[in-house]
Amino acid sequence: MLQHAADLVDPVISGAMGLDEAYTVARENKAKANSAEVQLARLREEDPELAERVVEGTLTLTGAWAERTERVEEDKRQRRVATRLLDELVPPLAQARGTRTFARYDPAFAGSGPITRETIAHAMTALSEMDQVWQERDLP
Repeated sequence: MLQHAADLVDPVISGAMGLDEAYTVARENKAKANSAEVQLARLREEDPELAERVVEGTLTLTGAWAERTERVEEDKRQRRVATRLLDELVPPLAQARGTRTFARYDPAFAGSGPITRETIAHAMTALSEMDQVWQERDLP
């Protein structure tokens, strides 16, 4: 009881509160503390920067978990957008391989500005980077 409900020692001694009631409060406080410790430990694993801010006192544990949830949701959104973008771009490019599509390109018909050699070079770099990530993640 001294560790988790020290403020109740005097009321118990004076008889203003029963020992059983104080013990119940101490157990509840201990459970809350353990829960907070578990949450902080989990936060340390998932987002050490947020956990450090909680320890420093610049962010509450509840606030840290709210920010963590926001970060996770934003990451999901960005992964979804990136996946859709790549799904739209890469398969048609792969399908154009071995066709006369590239030879038939006419800058006069370009909708958003003509494709330049620099654009092609950047696209090739992007595909190389994509290949590297696929290898690192062991994707098919």
